Amino acid sequence: MKIKRLLLCLMVFLGVSLGAKADTYFQYPIVPDSIKLFQSRCDYMARHFWDFCELKKAFSAKHKMAQEFNVYISILRNATPDSAIASVNRFTKKLEKQPADQLFMAECAENLLYGDTAEMWIDELYLPFAEAVASNKRIDKASKARFAHQAKILKNSMTGKRFASLPYTTREGQSRNLDSDSAQVLVVFFNDPDCDDCNMARIRLDADISMTELISEGKAKIVAISLTEPSDEWKQSVGSYPSAWSVGANPDADLTVDLRNGTPDFYIIDKNHNVRFKHLTIDQVLDVARQLKKR
Repeated sequence: MKIKRLLLCLMVFLGVSLGAKADTYFQYPIVPDSIKLFQSRCDYMARHFWDFCELKKAFSAKHKMAQEFNVYISILRNATPDSAIASVNRFTKKLEKQPADQLFMAECAENLLYGDTAEMWIDELYLPFAEAVASNKRIDKASKARFAHQAKILKNSMTGKRFASLPYTTREGQSRNLDSDSAQVLVVFFNDPDCDDCNMARIRLDADISMTELISEGKAKIVAISLTEPSDEWKQSVGSYPSAWSVGANPDADLTVDLRNGTPDFYIIDKNHNVRFKHLTIDQVLDVARQLKKR
């Protein structure tokens, strides 16, 4: 399937009539020769991909639609974000009165863009599919609830957008909210004290010279949030965490924030509380610290 998608994208670039040359379920649009740039050609394909597909009949062969949807997503990934998202919005709107088919396409999108089977997580592209299902009154409540939850946590923690308001209980037993934590670089370290990888990440983060200097200069702050109850046992387990860190617990953080990676997981938030990076590894966090020290 990967080879087929690459071939079709190459054919878009070369201006070949895909409907005539490729083994496709329906005819693809032909990109005008006047459009030269590859991304512009993908923009055109994104706008017109479904033009020759009779959507009311096409889902009689769902496996074929799933294959063509894979190609569609490959084209969207090479298009400009505005064109890609606009295309998804138009496509899901066309399927609004075909709830079963809209749900099927959203599930395909989940597999390709959001879930464990995705080659790459692309939140901005997946969100319109999830929102379309969540807002469709014709779709069953259980499916709507699942996609609504996904849409919620994505909007709460989208790169470039404001990070969610996230409460936590400190190791001193005080109620606090991440909204009150700020710095030029706010590193949010989601962890589990019983997780070996989390403990290794904590040790490396604490020992890193660049990060330590950034914290002492007031340029960086670390907030370590454990996905557990703020029990006495937890308070004891985080007693060795650095005093300069804000340390807290919120057992339901994954119901608010996108933590598909599990723990450890790192977010970097800027001074305006917008998400700059998400799902970072400890190596990537330390590299960010080194880059900041060079400035």
